[in-house]
Amino acid sequence: MTLDTAPSHHFSASWLQSVSHALRGAAGVVVTTAAFFVAVAVLVVAQIVVVATRAAVDLT
Repeated sequence: MTLDTAPSHHFSASWLQSVSHALRGAAGVVVTTAAFFVAVAVLVVAQIVVVATRAAVDLT
């Protein structure tokens, strides 16, 4: 009986570990993607500020 229970418990722990690793990987992808979009947004805002500043200087 002990031999039967041990492999199934080991399989369950292994399955949970692989699910945990998959979730960590997915979370890493989400965080990386979010960081990329934030960086792009910052660059776009900076470009808008530069263009607006140049336009304001041209008007004066």
